[in-house]
Amino acid sequence: MSEKLIKESTFISFDGAVELCTSHQRPDRYRHLEMDFGSRHRIARGGGYSFSAAGFGEKTLVQEMNNFDRFLDFDPSLKTVKVEAGMPLGKLMDWAMQRGLYFPVLPGYPEITVGGCVAVDAHGKNPWKDGTFSEWVAEINVFHPTHGYIRLSPNENAETFGLTCGGFGMTGIIVDVTLQLVELPSNAFEVKKIPVASLNEAMQKLAEYSDKADFIYSWHDGTRRGKTFGAGIIFMGRWLQGNQTDIRVSLKKKTMTARSRAGILFSLWNNATVTAANRLFMVMNKLNPVEITDVNKATFPFAYNTLYHRFYGRKGFSEIQVLVGQHVAETFIQKLQDLIDQHNQPLVMISLKMFRGKQTSLSMSGEGYLVALNFNRNSRLPSFLKLLDQLAIETGAQSNLSKDSRVPADVVSQTLPSYARFKSRLQAFDPLRMYRSELSTRIGL
Repeated sequence: MSEKLIKESTFISFDGAVELCTSHQRPDRYRHLEMDFGSRHRIARGGGYSFSAAGFGEKTLVQEMNNFDRFLDFDPSLKTVKVEAGMPLGKLMDWAMQRGLYFPVLPGYPEITVGGCVAVDAHGKNPWKDGTFSEWVAEINVFHPTHGYIRLSPNENAETFGLTCGGFGMTGIIVDVTLQLVELPSNAFEVKKIPVASLNEAMQKLAEYSDKADFIYSWHDGTRRGKTFGAGIIFMGRWLQGNQTDIRVSLKKKTMTARSRAGILFSLWNNATVTAANRLFMVMNKLNPVEITDVNKATFPFAYNTLYHRFYGRKGFSEIQVLVGQHVAETFIQKLQDLIDQHNQPLVMISLKMFRGKQTSLSMSGEGYLVALNFNRNSRLPSFLKLLDQLAIETGAQSNLSKDSRVPADVVSQTLPSYARFKSRLQAFDPLRMYRSELSTRIGL
């Protein structure tokens, strides 16, 4: 084994909660992936945008896949494209749109990689209608030192395909992925902004419109309490017909990494600034209830406004996202409001989407509402988040592991219905458990 490709690097989770130094490789040849590292634990890393530490771990060799970012094959008749796992979504979309094509499931930042999306089974702006990332994956090529290169699809090595989609990199290195594209309807969206007075009203409108919208989600002011709790706006986008010649994007995309996000030494978000920013955001969107927007700006909103995440500073933020069944959603929301009113933690914003997922790995599955909560981190927050964990257990809500950097194994085992089966299947596939991260260790895998 040659050590010249290995160095020591410090990694930080995107939310700022986990930071550690470990071995680091940036392979740019297939033979680098195949190097004999003995029994050393390892894990693949994409863009590093997971809020949890899924792409690094203590005493783990991090194999950063950004150099594997090439287009390998394209079938115009089937509208499928094969790309290496380090392909950023923004690069994929620029290429696809030039050919009148589009990929339906896109999380909110263009530097997130295709391999990372497979690993977490990411969702986009309307998972109720489009499902999750894995439903648009035709084939995966994975490398594991014991098994070599393995081709995976819903019809070939289907068991390992299911372990890999939403398996957070634990089955090996995702080397390349074949994706199913669709025709690009237009170069622009019409975005309607619908004010809502509560989370319950938002859920009703999401249930009414999610089948019809091309993307839809809600934003809610986290500083509201009492009768105004949950006041916010639903953003509902539909493709315009034909290309719009007068589309202008006033803002440029900005590059933000986990490290640069934490560049400010202290948080600029406090009760006064959050309250003022949320009130201003609400007013501005009420004054502009319909907006025609470029596809990239609608698809990757955080790339055009990085200040929200940067303002959390080095201390970072905490996000909790859970999938709540429709039959218990009102109960969950009422108990959530009671907890927030009682403990008055620094909640910045809430977001809702309707969700539908099919994977039986560590990703969420089934149907319901995604409820995301963003907090400014302080010393009292961990004890409050334990109360939210208990609420999730009581209501059968499922944790989103990619968004939560601290959820413990006992909560995961009680909130993810496929956890026990995934654990046993993974052990059978890889008895040595070679691919590990801080996340996998924390949740007992």
